[in-house]
Amino acid sequence: MKLRKTAGILGLALCLTACSSPAGNQADTTSGGQTTGAAVESSGSGSGEAVSEMSGTLKLTGPGLFTTVGENGAVDLITGVKKPGYEVVVKRWNELYPNVKLEIEPIPWDNWKAVMQTAALSGDVDVLVHGASLVTISEPMTEFFKKNPEVEDLISMPSVRKNEQDAPMTEYVPYGITVTVNPVVMVLDKRIFEHYGVELPDSNWTFDDIVTLAEKTTGKDPVTGENTYGISLLKASESNKNWLWAARGFNANIFQFGEKMKDTKVDFTMDKAVQTIDYLQELAKYTSPDYIEGLDLEKAYKENNNLAMVLAEESYSVYNQIKTAGLADDFMFLPLPKIEDGEFKGITASHMGDWNMSVCNTSSNKEMAEEFLKFMVTDPVVQQWLADTYCIPNNLEGLKLLDGAMEPAYYDAINEIVTTCPKAFSASINDCWDSTNFGTFATDVTSALNEVFVGNMDAEKATKQVQANLDEFLKSLQ
Repeated sequence: MKLRKTAGILGLALCLTACSSPAGNQADTTSGGQTTGAAVESSGSGSGEAVSEMSGTLKLTGPGLFTTVGENGAVDLITGVKKPGYEVVVKRWNELYPNVKLEIEPIPWDNWKAVMQTAALSGDVDVLVHGASLVTISEPMTEFFKKNPEVEDLISMPSVRKNEQDAPMTEYVPYGITVTVNPVVMVLDKRIFEHYGVELPDSNWTFDDIVTLAEKTTGKDPVTGENTYGISLLKASESNKNWLWAARGFNANIFQFGEKMKDTKVDFTMDKAVQTIDYLQELAKYTSPDYIEGLDLEKAYKENNNLAMVLAEESYSVYNQIKTAGLADDFMFLPLPKIEDGEFKGITASHMGDWNMSVCNTSSNKEMAEEFLKFMVTDPVVQQWLADTYCIPNNLEGLKLLDGAMEPAYYDAINEIVTTCPKAFSASINDCWDSTNFGTFATDVTSALNEVFVGNMDAEKATKQVQANLDEFLKSLQ
């Protein structure tokens, strides 16, 4: 399986220079929670750079990336810093493609899939923001990457999925391009470790080390006298994500993909699956009683934090919380331990979420849409805009913009995860996980794990319950 190539002197080298944040107001919102960017008229370049002769109108819709800051920018609620709006992206696009007008319609997360599917059916959208998981309406980009290998070299990962309509289920298909990544990190409170006299781990730690450290830092803090808890897992409302990193760590490869979905076999009762859930159940002993309700993070990353370790997805947001609180010297990030055997031996088990873009398969402007996706992951001005909006660029050179913006105790962990992630290891689908094709699998795993965490199930019962639902789903395909 192809791993990420090291970014070096590429044919598509970036000269990353800072772009100034534009003036503007906070993101405009409507009472319905939807923000709509008006069509922006093109303007000439005047920069001396090559200008494309493409012409027409490119329509974008979707949640996430553009919605977060709006067209004119928004004040970050954590830092109080004004983040630049997507007008930066539009202006840069207009410099390079003066005859292509962008129409951007950011939408909220509520019912976003249905909204985008409706837009695709109408044939009135070209680029789907965060659309790669919607494989039935996204254009496969296999040929694009064949024609543009330098783009694949430049990014940490494409947005790969599996869909029997476009390729055998044994193959990964890129359905878009990941623009920003969101790596899972472990956040450690160095003060709690010091109070208990426990040595801080480094990135060579093991899964057994996590359990040992969680046990040693759970109890009454010898210095403050307050109760502390060794770990907070990824939030209980999405406990399936705990399965994802732990199953990757233990190589619980429950899926054996066949040519078609009906030929695929799933064994959630295999020994390594039971081992994975046993491991998570052991860690749950050292979580706060407030974990299941999602209340244990109320004190996290603050002066009175009582969690020795926290698994976190929103790593840049967490960093900003810590820094804004003046506690940057008191915390640190680590990637999750490295996988000890199997195909991904030596690679951290930390997975990455993403914000991606795809080409709508009903678009009449597919070539232009592909050009926009390429622009979003290669243009230096866009990479600076992503960093300025507290995103982690998928572009490996863009990632370096965070070096210096973050202290090494935080950046080094993010850098290790992003630069070593296998291209084919998608957080949406892999040999231990598939939230794209398998019905209620994600919610089934979440329900079972939370029952395990509160003591209502053991690992064997939990795996059988999930397997029963998987069997029922597979039976429906025959």
